[in-house]
Amino acid sequence: MSKYYIQGEKRRTMLSFEKINADNMMQTAKFYNYKISRTSDYTVGGIYMWREFYDTSFAIYEDMIFYKVKFLDRTSFTYPIGSGSFTKAIEALKEYCKSNDLPLWFCTVPEEVVPILTEEFNGTIPGNPSRDWADYLYRAEDLAQMAGRRYSGQRNHINKFLRLYPNYQYHEMSSENLGRVIDFLKDYQTKFGKEASLAQEEFKRALEIMPLIDKFQLPGGFIEVDGEIIAISVGEIIKDTLYSHIEKANRNYEGAYQMIVREFARHNVTEEVKYINREEDVGDEGLRKSKLSYHPTKLLDKYCVSVPYN
Repeated sequence: MSKYYIQGEKRRTMLSFEKINADNMMQTAKFYNYKISRTSDYTVGGIYMWREFYDTSFAIYEDMIFYKVKFLDRTSFTYPIGSGSFTKAIEALKEYCKSNDLPLWFCTVPEEVVPILTEEFNGTIPGNPSRDWADYLYRAEDLAQMAGRRYSGQRNHINKFLRLYPNYQYHEMSSENLGRVIDFLKDYQTKFGKEASLAQEEFKRALEIMPLIDKFQLPGGFIEVDGEIIAISVGEIIKDTLYSHIEKANRNYEGAYQMIVREFARHNVTEEVKYINREEDVGDEGLRKSKLSYHPTKLLDKYCVSVPYN
């Protein structure tokens, strides 16, 4: 814990970072409605599932929240959000970094916030944003309907699925069926799981978050055929965007992935939900090809920004 004076204030202020856990997660989530971008980093799923991987902790300062993470082997911070003063929050971080001998380095900064950090706080961008970490943003109606010539490939897969499995059913996840969903995830990992460290971490954290989806207010759904779960999806809705955090399907059922994409969208898209964020591809060529095939309306780049103390 660091003690310091905020410039222009006489009272002493303390800034303390606390590790994320299941009990304090929703305390931080109340700030997410203040974010001005549609990137996936300020989401319950994004923060909680990856908290160990990025060694995530948070601090709240005068109604503003920011996270401290290990990103690219260095201590980094997320840009502050909340109902308080952005400027005061940045000054608080400056003083924290000074007293802890840390550079003030922001990561996963959306393009909407970059001008604020560069123009108002003399921040610099050390390089181009990584394509691997750009979020894929889609029009919600596109994924719910998959209409038009450009979605003919997806519709072909869906039509094949409907011919083969006309009695399929879609169900919302609940405490009554979560055990079956977890069994599906374990079976999926055995049959189709990838060995990459990020994929292994995702599987571990997907199992961990499943019993918490009600507590974290995360909508989830699955498709079953003849009583067997063959595809699942778990997401999150913040403002006008549905975020897709977990999506798995049994590849032995042709069209299962296309069906869970469409059905999850149809069951969660409302008049208020205009976009779906299917998150990044982390450089996985198979994921990239799949995400591009659904025709994103935009790739949401994320920047690193270095801000000087003075």
